[in-house]
Amino acid sequence: MKWFRRKPRITDEIYGRLLTSFGRVVDADPFIAGPAEALAERVESELAAHAEAIDRVMYAGSARYHLKLLAGSWLQAAEGTVPTTTAEVFEEALVWKFEPLARGSSELSHRLSALARGEVRKE
Repeated sequence: MKWFRRKPRITDEIYGRLLTSFGRVVDADPFIAGPAEALAERVESELAAHAEAIDRVMYAGSARYHLKLLAGSWLQAAEGTVPTTTAEVFEEALVWKFEPLARGSSELSHRLSALARGEVRKE
């Protein structure tokens, strides 16, 4: 258990780099893209009101796309191709991006991460 865990400092530049990096990798690898898309769809359907709020503010489909990239980061962390801390930082970055746009939308990021880590039943 980490007692004094500091949250990462997120900026637009850092967020953009995360999106660019994972966008290239996730979309290019069907073994990551398929499961990542399924996780994103699941969370989007469970928390539809939050996803719709994000889509209204950003663009149609933005919530699912960002969630898909987050899911891809967790899948890569599980494979060992990226450090787990990278996926953790991406989770916090998505909270940083979504929460100011639609109150309560941080649940999207946290729910997807919990599913990807296997902390809840996937039914």
